[in-house]
Amino acid sequence: MVNDAISGHAPLEGKRISVYGTGSYKNNTNTRNESDIDIAVVLHDCFFSKYPNGKPPQPEDLGHAGGVKYGLKAFREDVGKALRAKFGADGVTAGSKAFDVHSNTARLDADVAVFLEHHRYTGKQNVDGTWHYLEGVEMRGKDNSRIINWHGDHYANGVDKNSRTGRRYKRVARVLKCLRDDMKQSTDEAIRKAADVPSFLLECLAFNASDGCFQQGDLYDDLKAVITEVWNGTKPETDDLVYLEVSGLKWLFGSEQPWTKAGAHSFLLKAWQHVGFSK
Repeated sequence: MVNDAISGHAPLEGKRISVYGTGSYKNNTNTRNESDIDIAVVLHDCFFSKYPNGKPPQPEDLGHAGGVKYGLKAFREDVGKALRAKFGADGVTAGSKAFDVHSNTARLDADVAVFLEHHRYTGKQNVDGTWHYLEGVEMRGKDNSRIINWHGDHYANGVDKNSRTGRRYKRVARVLKCLRDDMKQSTDEAIRKAADVPSFLLECLAFNASDGCFQQGDLYDDLKAVITEVWNGTKPETDDLVYLEVSGLKWLFGSEQPWTKAGAHSFLLKAWQHVGFSK
């Protein structure tokens, strides 16, 4: 239905736009408590770039100078108008990072995020002499936040890991999310506080556990092995730049992330205690 809204909106005609699902529903790691569907709307006619430090290519090498006549701000405004035309003014709420398309009897609640392409130049050249780049997507929130995602790589790597682990990886990721939700209801304030972590982080923590953790015999022992390994990997003395997001293209911890390694470590400890592994 979101695709219909975009394709049927006259100001967006003739533009190269992709509309596709992302997040836990797309990646098959959703739980019953995750009712929202995440949808990306991407404009391909212009892009944000990241260049190598201290070596080519730089903007002048690529002719990337000046702005564009139609960029993210205008595109976001047109997407908002398209959604309201399709679902009604009361059916859409604009947030700082996405549009919330409210659910009704015919559809689930959807978070619609608006992106441009993102090009990360690697400093390498293709065989034809053009500069090589990795393609993702980027948004700029109304709060000036900058978010770069690699949806295709995330999906492909998750499918590959799930296949290698006999479909245990995504099952453990879902268990961690359900465990987090249960911890939020705990009478222990420390457990409730530690449970304040996003689903995306939990999926990435499970992904960073070695494949052998998912071959322990049953799901209970798999979960125990995953928590043990990743808890050890997030101790204060460990290097922040070890674990990656599922895409393999962004560090899981660091200044660009809204969570911390210490927060992940605390969650894993309290999850261990909440399950009763320590007893």
